Amino acid sequence: MTDESITETTTVEDEQYRRRIDIILDGSYTTGLSEKPEDELRELRDTAREVETEISFLRRLAQSRLDIFKAEFDRRAKGGSLADLIAALPSILASGETRSSAPNSRLSSVLAPAPAIEFKRGMETLVTDDSLANIDSLSEEEISSAISDLEDFEEETSQTRKKLHNVIDELENEIARRAIK
Repeated sequence: MTDESITETTTVEDEQYRRRIDIILDGSYTTGLSEKPEDELRELRDTAREVETEISFLRRLAQSRLDIFKAEFDRRAKGGSLADLIAALPSILASGETRSSAPNSRLSSVLAPAPAIEFKRGMETLVTDDSLANIDSLSEEEISSAISDLEDFEEETSQTRKKLHNVIDELENEIARRAIK
């Protein structure tokens, strides 16, 4: 496997192009682990960890934006200025309202995605558009819609992360099993 992002494609035997995440989650990624050499297992695990880090990063971006949009919605309901929202950003982002609690989280061994990461699946625009830069010009309907879309996206990325964790665990268990022998 290479260091390509989850959205870049890889040539597979049937000449189809697929994203790394699709390859990892299609069910065959962990087939026949006991027959694979240990260095290949470690490479598979490391690739899965890289993809998990990219998905985690994308999820955290969605959570942060969600927190900000919710705060803007509340600010408008209570009154206050855009300057109030900006001043509150450190506490909004530190509150972790939309993040998992510590016992339910998992620290990745890879702490940052590849610098050249590109997301092209579609919903990623939810975390890359300019809506935060123009938050004061958005209507309440646009903010509500953004909140709903981000909640759906955050849930989808959370489910994807759980599936990736299962794959990573399976690979790590096989590596550990061999170490015990």
